[in-house]
Amino acid sequence: MSTQSLFSKKNIESQQPDTHRGLLEELNLPPGLIAFIRKHSMNLQIGLICVVLVVLAWIFYNYYTEMQEKKGASLLASGLREEATEQRVWALESVIMDYGRTDAARWAKVELAHLDYKEGRFAAAAVKYEGILDVLPADSSLAPLTRLNLAQSYEQAEQYDQAITQYTILSKSPGFNNQAYLALGRIYMSKEDPVQARKAYEELLNSLEDTPDPVLISQVEAKLASLDTGKPIISTQPEENKE
Repeated sequence: MSTQSLFSKKNIESQQPDTHRGLLEELNLPPGLIAFIRKHSMNLQIGLICVVLVVLAWIFYNYYTEMQEKKGASLLASGLREEATEQRVWALESVIMDYGRTDAARWAKVELAHLDYKEGRFAAAAVKYEGILDVLPADSSLAPLTRLNLAQSYEQAEQYDQAITQYTILSKSPGFNNQAYLALGRIYMSKEDPVQARKAYEELLNSLEDTPDPVLISQVEAKLASLDTGKPIISTQPEENKE
């Protein structure tokens, strides 16, 4: 049996230091970091896969949401072009059913409430406006407009206490306070409460001190004068809905 020579090529190669360098070494990473990465390589790979999946899911969700918004907006526009009331209602309800989380669905609900109001179904319109208002963010630009529609619906349905509540809230909203105060005066006159009517009109005049409106001031002063003479001017419907 032959003995392998210490100087054989195979033996010499086995005793030479390992000079092989991996990718981590080529990146000149600290030895401690290299050791950590190799020790936890499986967990790191799983974590990386999870990150990639989250990013892909986020991209897909944004794409899906954008497509839903576009489809909802297209169907809403198509519905608003319908002249027949039944066809318009069907299209608007389809927007709400199929694209319920989009802005188009929100506007479809508003339009359905408008249709009820125009058809004289004021109580039904109030229910719809109230539902829309309940889910709107407090800072939404649509909130005060919806509240105005809700207040008008209550007023037309002769649910005056509910209308007063909504108009009172609306009187704090810039751009809507004039309409709100006028409406409060009008409703109080319908309730034969001239004291509260006068208070509403005087609050309106006070609010106009910084931004005077000659036409509106003249209109309010005429209403106050009519209260003084005992012959108040009573409007039977919201000023902005008169035809």
